[in-house]
Formats: sequence, structure tokens, C-alpha cells
Amino acid sequence: MTALQKWIIFVVTILIIISIYHDLVNGTAVNSTAVSQQTSMEENTTKKFHVVKVKVHAGDTVLSIAEEVNGSLETLDMKQIFDDFRLINHTDPHNIKTEEYYYFPLYSNR
Repeated sequence: MTALQKWIIFVVTILIIISIYHDLVNGTAVNSTAVSQQTSMEENTTKKFHVVKVKVHAGDTVLSIAEEVNGSLETLDMKQIFDDFRLINHTDPHNIKTEEYYYFPLYSNR
């Protein structure tokens, strides 16, 4: 092996070590969208809900049941209702099954 090849291997090894050290100390760069989504998810997982357990019947939807247990939902956002339902039940609010029980968030003091 020539001196030039040894020198190149040495430089590459040093660069790898510096790269690993930099990554361990500073972390890997993450795009801001992923960070904001993670923060949003962390905020959602710390939310506390008062819930009611409801059996779904034919023709029921998440919105219709949410309105039934909360009264009028005019002041609430549909996206918020779906997000809260998804968070509580760990299931897609658009694919609920009849004759199954789900938890629905209570937004008002009924």
C-alpha cells in the first residue's frame, strides 16, 4: 500500500469519526414539519377527556353520536371531533362498526 493510499484511508477515517461525534452531540437535522407534528401529537396525548361509552347502531356516525351526547356541536370543529375520537379509540372515525362500543368525548357539562 502506498503512502497516498494510507493517507486517504486516514483522512476518511477521521471524517467518519468527526461525523459520528457531531451526530451524537448535535443530533440529526429534522424538518420543521415533522417536529411540529410530533409536538402536536405529544400535546394531544396529554389531553384529558371526559368520555361516555356508546354502542353504535346502524346509521350512526361519529358526528351524530357526538352531537347526541353533547347537544349542539355548532361551536366545535369537525376535525377536532374526529381527532379526539381517533385519539381516544385508536381507530378511524370514518370506519366505525355497528354493534360495537366506542368512547366519545364530552365537550359540554350535560
